[in-house]
Amino acid sequence: MKRILLAVSGMSPQIITEALYCLHCDGRDVDAIHVVTTRDGKDLLQAGLLDSGRGQFYRFCKEYGLDARQVDFSRDNMHIPLDARGRELPDIVDQDDNEALLVLCLRLARELTQGDTAVYFLVAGGRKTMSSCLSFAAQMYGRPQDRIYHVLVSPEFEGHRDFWFPPREARRLELRDRQGRSFWMNTDDARVQLVSLPFLSLRRHLPGHLLAGPDTPGALMASLVREEDRGFTISLAAKTVAYGSLQVDLKPVWLALLAFFAEIRLQGAAPVPTDSGECPPWFLETGEILNRQNRIAKLYEHIAGGRKDGMSTTGISSLNADNFHSYRSRVNQALRTAFGPAGELLAIQPWGRRPNTRYGLRIEKRQVQFKKK
Repeated sequence: MKRILLAVSGMSPQIITEALYCLHCDGRDVDAIHVVTTRDGKDLLQAGLLDSGRGQFYRFCKEYGLDARQVDFSRDNMHIPLDARGRELPDIVDQDDNEALLVLCLRLARELTQGDTAVYFLVAGGRKTMSSCLSFAAQMYGRPQDRIYHVLVSPEFEGHRDFWFPPREARRLELRDRQGRSFWMNTDDARVQLVSLPFLSLRRHLPGHLLAGPDTPGALMASLVREEDRGFTISLAAKTVAYGSLQVDLKPVWLALLAFFAEIRLQGAAPVPTDSGECPPWFLETGEILNRQNRIAKLYEHIAGGRKDGMSTTGISSLNADNFHSYRSRVNQALRTAFGPAGELLAIQPWGRRPNTRYGLRIEKRQVQFKKK
């Protein structure tokens, strides 16, 4: 069985060699190492661990009698999430960055858990959101032989630039206490432990196509919902949209626009026409939508508790054709991300061709519940 270490790492690449040390002590040396990191983290990994064959990974292998050539680990195994323009992210700083990171973790977890492998998910490095994303990926795709690990290092040595793993022969290192005062300790005083974290594997509940190919986090979660008659609940007070037992928070400006279209849909009792040429009466032209800005603004005020944050001259109360389409796109993307293909049911969709396009919800009335309080 091929053992694979899949880790997240930020600005402390030491966690990789510390984990390798613990696995070696347990007789579980790995055959491959993959690291999810950022653009800045990649530079530190390359300089600290590889360094053209002189890095700490090679020093660890030499120290403990391992053949580094037998371990699949190179800069090609450092995976960086990309932004919308295909550029490597320097850091994880907002929701879009986090979604790109989560999709990357899910893809790697799905690919590396195929075949005769054991994957060790190391969640000790990087920002907390990076650990959370990799843990989620492990829960989705992990198997009985896979593990989630965290590395615990003695506080005095944790993050020290000269401590990468306990060497065979102890060395003295200059350390600093919390007041910044210098003191010395031997490396054989350092405790490095690999802690196995329990997790609930959901892999066996996923349909086959989600194991065979990539999909969105929302699609994975929606596939686990087993309610017989799943519907959407829009709650203005909670600022959420729920689909069955899944729930997502929406920004007040996005929720106001979605609530506006949901209100109009609930006023019409007719079913969604099967004939694509027959436009439902609850679909509105852009001009009609812009003429009802006061209602959208009222919904926003209700959701935001009277705040005027979204009421600028370019905000939700000052809609024009351009920013309406921008808001619509963001609302729909949030629904797809949260609920996968099911999110399309509640998306604000077009009907007809330009210049006569109308917009509304292609969902049956019974599938929408609207809560104002």
